[in-house]
Amino acid sequence: MEIDRVRDPPLSSKAYTQIVLDTNFIISMLRQHRDLEEEIKTAIPGGTRTVVLDLVVLELERLARGSGNVRTWANAALAYLAKGNFSIVEHRPGPTDVDASLVQFALSEKTPTAIATIDRQLRVALDSFDIPAISPRARFGLIAKSIRLAT
Repeated sequence: MEIDRVRDPPLSSKAYTQIVLDTNFIISMLRQHRDLEEEIKTAIPGGTRTVVLDLVVLELERLARGSGNVRTWANAALAYLAKGNFSIVEHRPGPTDVDASLVQFALSEKTPTAIATIDRQLRVALDSFDIPAISPRARFGLIAKSIRLAT
């Protein structure tokens, strides 16, 4: 019997939806003591890969050097990203604004990509480019707007 017919295809060839996290989404979810990974798995059917742009990490580091309550949550977000199952990806050459880089990243990816954010202006921009947006519900769960399943 041929072994190749019995084996499962490698995981890397399976279709998935890529989720890119924005700074405000990460901090908001942590403030509410919510599990990002679990809620994403629940809201998005099929396989997902959660990524964070390096500009988001740099923004969190900048906020962590600040003062007050934001500093605490930025440090918590950096610790969460360090221990989590997130890929840090380099932003494409071009805009250095985090929101513009998120849009550019989503538009340039071949993989179906959604952006998780609570920023209303960014969600309007995503809608105009037909990029799926993910935002948190009031207590539990996420609103995944116009996500197409990866095939």
